[in-house]
Amino acid sequence: MKNTSGFTLVTVLILTSMASIVVLSTLRDSVIQERLSGNFQKKLNARLMSEKGVFSSIEKLETAMLADPTININDLIAHNSEVSGTSSLESSIYNATIEIDSNGDILISSEGTRFEGENQMQAIFEYVAGGGGTTSSASVFSNGITGCSGVAISGSGLIDSYDSSLGDYNDTLADGNKNTSEESFVNTVNDSGDITLNGSGTIEGNVLSSSNLSIIQGADITGNIHSNGNLILSGGVVVGGDASAYLSFTQSSGTVSGSISANQSISVKQTPVGGDISSSGPISITGNAVQGTIRSYDLVALNQTTIRHGVYTSGNYEQTGGSVYGGVRVQGNVTLKQWGSTIDSKDLRYAGNGSFKGDTPEYAFSPYKVSSPDISIPTIEPVEKITPESENNRGLTACDPLDIATAIDSVSVNTTSPDLFINNNSSAGDLLELETNEANFLVDFGSTPDGDINAQAATFLDSATQMFYFDDVTIKGRMQVKSNHNAVMFVDGDFTMNGASSLTIPDNSSLTIIIKGKLKIGNGAQVYAPDNGITNEGRPVFSIYSSYSGNDTGIEFSGGTRELYAVIYAPLSQVKVTSAVGFKGSILGDTVIVSGAGGIHFDTALNEASFGGSSSGGNGSASKLVFKWWRFTPVEQSNEQQSY
Repeated sequence: MKNTSGFTLVTVLILTSMASIVVLSTLRDSVIQERLSGNFQKKLNARLMSEKGVFSSIEKLETAMLADPTININDLIAHNSEVSGTSSLESSIYNATIEIDSNGDILISSEGTRFEGENQMQAIFEYVAGGGGTTSSASVFSNGITGCSGVAISGSGLIDSYDSSLGDYNDTLADGNKNTSEESFVNTVNDSGDITLNGSGTIEGNVLSSSNLSIIQGADITGNIHSNGNLILSGGVVVGGDASAYLSFTQSSGTVSGSISANQSISVKQTPVGGDISSSGPISITGNAVQGTIRSYDLVALNQTTIRHGVYTSGNYEQTGGSVYGGVRVQGNVTLKQWGSTIDSKDLRYAGNGSFKGDTPEYAFSPYKVSSPDISIPTIEPVEKITPESENNRGLTACDPLDIATAIDSVSVNTTSPDLFINNNSSAGDLLELETNEANFLVDFGSTPDGDINAQAATFLDSATQMFYFDDVTIKGRMQVKSNHNAVMFVDGDFTMNGASSLTIPDNSSLTIIIKGKLKIGNGAQVYAPDNGITNEGRPVFSIYSSYSGNDTGIEFSGGTRELYAVIYAPLSQVKVTSAVGFKGSILGDTVIVSGAGGIHFDTALNEASFGGSSSGGNGSASKLVFKWWRFTPVEQSNEQQSY
């Protein structure tokens, strides 16, 4: 019996031990499972925090873009590069950085933590810049003078540029320099767009003709000139840069400080050239000196000139007097036509026949006469015909990127609009004051219309605005814009200012005239505009949009005793500026005619301007973020660049 009791006790102890082992194992598994669940929860919470960092970053960027719809990407990131925060859960934190990646996209990197849990993710967004209401990505006012079908400039005026955001034209700046620059640009667009410059004026900038370019009578161009047709210079023209022609180049007297290139013939007489001369066609040079190299695939004819750095041609070579330094290499025939035709160090090699007058009969033999393979002629790069699609198209745009006729027709009204007549019967002339939404006569002795003048809601160039509608506008008295107001005037007929009339636009205000008829600001009329040609919102202070396409001059400025500031967009019309006191702003017309001693001063601040401006007042299209993809990055690789 005792033996049985002992066996039972051992059995119970064994079963108890086994049960204990099972319980301990279960407890261990439970602890491990609990820890795994806790770590997973921490990881999940950390991921949620990293996502919160991304969404908080997006919210911050969108708030900044709402405040400034056309903010550029660099300014956007510079002021919004870091975002951090917490959540209601204890020890839940996110930290996000915002930067521009190598592809120009916005990269948001967000790291979330929850106790020991960490998670990092990245989101990539494309930044789509907003516009100021125009249908063009670049400002349509970004050139000095643009003539779709032609430009003619005469007189002695100066054509240059300045930045009105720094002050008035020719003001002395803080660094002691004058507020002037050489960024003006005279260009044409259409295939028939000739440019003619006639007079003693100066263009401080570049000239680009989409057809022929003719410069005569001592004009001075500080930059480069190019012609898609023939380029003709005469009468002492001075070119400070390079001169290039898609067809032929001809110059008699004057100076070219840079190089000359053409695809057809080049003829240079009595003109010092500071660079090279190259052409696929024949080159003829008479007198003076060329500091560079002559390259041609055709005849090179030199007459009493000096070449400093050699001649290369796969055609024939003729020299009448003068001197050539740097060697002569000719695959064709060589003719030295008179005594004194000097080739320095007798550095001549040719493969054709030779004809030599003078003291160098040995030129007819080796080592001067060689076989053709022994002569290497440098490749001559052809002159490109500049088109709106070519890479070198600064200043050359589509003639009418705004489709102005359609844009103006879209804001026309079917009802008859009143005429606006501002009389001059009062001592200083009647006075009409324009606000954004309404206009009132402050002085009225016989002006019309009578009663309230209210603006109507409209949308022009994708920008919501308030617009005054008139048929014909005649100003003999005074018109002014109220301070801090933007007035827009639609003129279905003609707009005329003459006599002692005046138009006053105060600081940070603007007047836009949208016109279907002709506009003329005549002798005696004065336009008073701020020194800063752009408002704080990014609008030009005085701009004119014209769809007139008649045979007469569509826009004409003449007279006045002070420089006039205006921005003109009239791609269907002839624009004429005749002034002895100057014009500031920008001009685009079908044909542009400039005369007088006043000159044209392009405002480079217009590069950032548009009709709708760029502020947050609901004008223009806002910038936006376009999501591209997520990228999940292990924490240990958070500082490494990943490809995607």
